[in-house]
Amino acid sequence: MRRAICRKILFAAFVSVAVLVACSSHTPAIPPAHEAPLRVETTPVSFQPAPADSQPADDFTAKILPIVGKCQPCHFKGGKMYAQLPFDDPKTIRRLGVKLFSRIQDPNEQAVFRAFFAPAADSTEDRR
Repeated sequence: MRRAICRKILFAAFVSVAVLVACSSHTPAIPPAHEAPLRVETTPVSFQPAPADSQPADDFTAKILPIVGKCQPCHFKGGKMYAQLPFDDPKTIRRLGVKLFSRIQDPNEQAVFRAFFAPAADSTEDRR
C-alpha cells in the first residue's frame, strides 16, 4: 500500500513538472510592461463623411481628425470643451492655428497642420 501511494505522489510530481516546463516555454499572453507600445493611436468616433467635391474637407477628415482624435473626449461631441472648441469642425482648427502646437508637439504632426493651414491663408490673400 505504501508503494502505491509513493507511486501516485511520484507520478503527480512528474506531471506537475512536465506541465510547468510546457507552460514556461510559451510566450506570455500579456507582454511585460516594457514591451507594451508607448503610444496608442485613437480613432475619433462618429464623424460625418466629407463632401466629395471638397479637397480641404477630405484633408481634414483624413489627416487632421486622426491627430486631434487624441483630444477625445473633451473636444468632441458630449465632451466638456465641445461647446467652446469643437475639434470636429475645420473652422475651429483653422481659428486656433499654431496655438494647437502647445499640445501637438510632434514635428511631423505639426507639418500636417501647417499644410492644412496653408490653403486657408492663400484664399484670404486672394480676397484682398
